[in-house]
Formats: sequence, C-alpha cells, structure tokens
Amino acid sequence: MPAEVYAITSGKGGTGKTTTAINLGVSLAGLGKRTLVIDADMGMANVGLLLGLDITDGTFHDYISGVADVEDIIYEGPGGLKIIPGSIFLENISEFDTDTIRRLIEELSSKFDYILLDTAPGIGKETACILEAVNNSFLIVNPEISSIVDSMKIKIFIDMKGNKIRGVFLNRVADSDEMNKEKVEEILELPVTDEIPEDPLIKKAFAQRMPVVLHTPGSDSSIAFKSIAARMAGYDTKLDESHNKKVKKGLLQKIRSLLLKRN
Repeated sequence: MPAEVYAITSGKGGTGKTTTAINLGVSLAGLGKRTLVIDADMGMANVGLLLGLDITDGTFHDYISGVADVEDIIYEGPGGLKIIPGSIFLENISEFDTDTIRRLIEELSSKFDYILLDTAPGIGKETACILEAVNNSFLIVNPEISSIVDSMKIKIFIDMKGNKIRGVFLNRVADSDEMNKEKVEEILELPVTDEIPEDPLIKKAFAQRMPVVLHTPGSDSSIAFKSIAARMAGYDTKLDESHNKKVKKGLLQKIRSLLLKRN
C-alpha cells in the first residue's frame, strides 16, 4: 500500500510545528510503522540540527535542485525514524515546484507507511507547492489570536485546493492561555482534534538532541504525541484504556484468589 502523506503546517513560526513532526514521527515508528519526516522548510531547516544528525550526504535541497537522488538523502533518525533533512544554506530554492514534490513522494511512497512533511510557516511559494501536492494536512495552532488569524489563511488556501485538514492540534496549551479550545474552534470553524500541553521538557530533550517522546516518555506532551500517533495507526486509545483496566482487574482477582487458597 502507498504511504499516507501529511503536510504539517502552521500560519506562523514558533507554533511547535517541527517539534510535532519529529515527535509524531518517532511515535509512529515506535508502533512499528515505517515513518519518514521530510524537513521541507527551505528557509529555516532545523530538523537535522535539533536531532544532531551528521549530514554528510545529500539533503532535501539537493534533491530539489536535481543534484542528489532520493537514496542519497535519507538518514537514520532516533527511534527507528527516517529523516530527509534540509540544508542550512539557501541555494537552489528557486527550483521548488509542485511537480518535484509529487515526484519525490511517488519515489518514496512504497518504502514507507507514513510520510510527514514539515513545511515552512505561512503561505510562501514552498508551502503552497507542498499543500498542492499533498492531500492531507495537520494544522498546528497556538492558543493566541495571532496564530489563529494566520491559521485562517492556511485553512482558506487548503479549502481552495480541495484538500483536507485531518487534524487541528492546539499546541503549547497552558492555564493562562489567551484563548481556549472552544474559542479556537469557533473562529477556525474546525474541531480541535488534539491539545498538546506546554512542556519545558521538550526544550531539555532537544538540548540533548532527543525528541521528548524518547527523552521523557511519560511527560504530558509525550503522551499527547503518542495518542495522536496511535489514532493515526488505527488504534482506539479509549478502547485500549478500557482493555488495560479489565486486564488489571483480572490480575487483581487472580491474586486475591491465590491469597485465599493459601489461607
């Protein structure tokens, strides 16, 4: 089966888009899914930097400019995740077009179960090309008015292209937020599918060149990322929770039975 392909996008910078792409990708890989994250932010590529990748061969930029084949640009990331990093240099960005993105996805599709493209924020040329080439998107929004207004522009563009927003992630949620989930839904006219809490452990994890889902798997943000991945992979997280409770209850009953027999 061909890969499920998602653009992970946002209306403005600093929303946690790249953090989401990395941690969601590692979470999917942890479920046994062949997963690839592509750093498609031509101007501010930093997936490789955040994870401390030794980028000795080609990059996404090199493929776009026609000087590298797809086999030369895939790197091993943490937790079984595969990564196509971007370049820290800005050469060859004029070569970016929708057909090139479609060709790249076609070359990769049979090799992976999930492909996540981390786009540049906003609607520049590169992001527009990706959103035209990819049918599914996740929209990353912060609970503040500027982020939501900019996200409206992304939503309008995606709607114009006939593509689908498969999830709205309200990221960096804290008690003192400017806007709550209901207000965000009212403005965007879209359901917020997931809330990811503000988590200082994310920054600590990246300081050690690790995604938080591996660095601190029990943190609130890690649980949120893994829950999204489980749902994407077809697991009913509520059903799993119910099943776990039944298993625990069964074990307790067995223990009680053994204790009664001994007495």
